[in-house]
Amino acid sequence: MLNERLLVALEYVLARVNEAGHRTTTFHVMSGYRTPAYNRSLGNVRYSQHQLGAAADIFIDENGDGRMDDLNGDGRSDIRDAEVLYRLIDAAAAGPEAQGLIGGIGKYPATAAHGPFVHVDVRAGKARW
Repeated sequence: MLNERLLVALEYVLARVNEAGHRTTTFHVMSGYRTPAYNRSLGNVRYSQHQLGAAADIFIDENGDGRMDDLNGDGRSDIRDAEVLYRLIDAAAAGPEAQGLIGGIGKYPATAAHGPFVHVDVRAGKARW
């Protein structure tokens, strides 16, 4: 199950990220569609956009190490790199050609299980966290 608008949104954001100078061929999608059971096992919200096929948790990984690339140039992969991607996505969402395309954006730090990432969804309203 996948909401087509999510693919359009991700392609749009990818183009904006490249225009901003962060050359990347694709996003690494850490999480997309989730079954309700899997979503519950993660402790996620009951009506997660992931269960609707309308959300993706993404990061840029051009060097292939499985973690967010160093987007801010400080030599580390951390929440500050997710913040760079978050700001690029938020700016892209504000563009006139993207009105109503991107609803939710959230940034998350690294944990023992994964590196930092950004959540993007195509819900009807604007949500930021």
